[in-house]
Amino acid sequence: MRLFITGVKHSGKSTWARIIAARLGVERADSDELMLARGIKSVREFYKSEGPEAFMKAELDAVSSYISSHDDFVLSLGGGAADNKALMDLIASSGTLVYLQRDEDLLLKRILTHGIPAFLDADDVEASFHRLFVRRDGIYREYADIIIDLGPYRPVESQEDEVMRRIQEVL
Repeated sequence: MRLFITGVKHSGKSTWARIIAARLGVERADSDELMLARGIKSVREFYKSEGPEAFMKAELDAVSSYISSHDDFVLSLGGGAADNKALMDLIASSGTLVYLQRDEDLLLKRILTHGIPAFLDADDVEASFHRLFVRRDGIYREYADIIIDLGPYRPVESQEDEVMRRIQEVL
């Protein structure tokens, strides 16, 4: 069983991957951690210094290598995985994709608690995030085997059984 957890930045991918993997009794991995294990010192710095194309290739290589040597896992992907078509195609042919959907406004507020990220236009943060959200949401919906609307942020314990039920229906 291969589960890939995706969603827009700050949707809860890493948290839910840990919970789902523990409940299913399988290994958990994270695409950023896989890249770091291959010698990249900082995912953000690599993206800034090498650019999006090099980043997407490194992400694809790390995930592809992991997939080729593992059978049962839950792997959380970076929020920008939607922009990496080769990665999305690989995932679609390699397992089950779970899209964790959250409200656009909630995500933006959560993202901005850490400052304005490089992928947003500092002169028009809301509009640039809206465009990004709409594009990525559409891609994730197109590829997803399971779409889970997590609603507002609340303790994961209150959602655990429902999330697991949805996943087990598809598995």
